[in-house]
Amino acid sequence: MIKYLLASLVFTVLLFLWSGFTQMLPWGIPTAQKITVQSGSIDSALPNLITLQPGTLTTNDFDATFINKISTYTTDKTFSWIVTQPLRTGYSSYFMKELVTQFFVGILLTLLLVFTKTYKTQTRMLFIGAVGLLAWVATYGQLLNWWALPATYSIGIGVNLIFGWLAACFLVSRFILTSEKK
Repeated sequence: MIKYLLASLVFTVLLFLWSGFTQMLPWGIPTAQKITVQSGSIDSALPNLITLQPGTLTTNDFDATFINKISTYTTDKTFSWIVTQPLRTGYSSYFMKELVTQFFVGILLTLLLVFTKTYKTQTRMLFIGAVGLLAWVATYGQLLNWWALPATYSIGIGVNLIFGWLAACFLVSRFILTSEKK
């Protein structure tokens, strides 16, 4: 039982770090258009920040500005990233939720490795890769269709997911949940 918990925790740490790193890849945060209509002080340190007058995007200019792009939109009281939420000044809750998310992913990947322990490492990695591809198509394939996410973003996220899972599973299967077949 201890090695299953250890495997889940190792997955959590590896996938948390990987998800943070991959945000910096060209299809991560850099793809987002940054727009603000805040009337107060604006963080001018954000690169490529588009500053508009308050009320500007309540006109027909809204569609022309946002169409076919992943954007962030900041007002005096809200921050929007695909969905609108209250403006947050700290990001600790995001990190905590990401840790919890990756912990649950780690538990599920641990289960997959336990279920495949009688197979060679290569076969286990093929299985994990197939499950990763399935997860990507089932989520980002739909978002590509229904939300019209840019293909480069969707494909990039899929590469991140599959590569991250394969790398983490390889390490865990090599050192913690080893294959019974060599």
